[in-house]
Amino acid sequence: MTIAERIKIIRQQKNISQSELAKAADINVKSLSRYEIGTSIPPANALKAIADALGVSADVLLSDDNTQIKDKELLKKFEIIQEMNGEAVKMIINFLDLAIRDYKTKQTYTS
Repeated sequence: MTIAERIKIIRQQKNISQSELAKAADINVKSLSRYEIGTSIPPANALKAIADALGVSADVLLSDDNTQIKDKELLKKFEIIQEMNGEAVKMIINFLDLAIRDYKTKQTYTS
């Protein structure tokens, strides 16, 4: 996935228009449009401003990791969890591990 695709996907997942993102990142809307369609590559300062405006690190936009959370409600919950720390996160991870283990067990016995 390209930087252009990542910017567009994250922007859409967060329900932000191009003009809202351009304003928040203090860049020209036409420049943002060119970045999203891949006809232009954002310079480092624009990339950092876009990442900040989207609430992600620049690494997320540069990453080769194709993992995406398409469920918007789930994405919002994970974004909140990323802000947490300590025992709350450990409890959530333990719960997710239990739920995944239960799901896999059910899949094994229904197959």
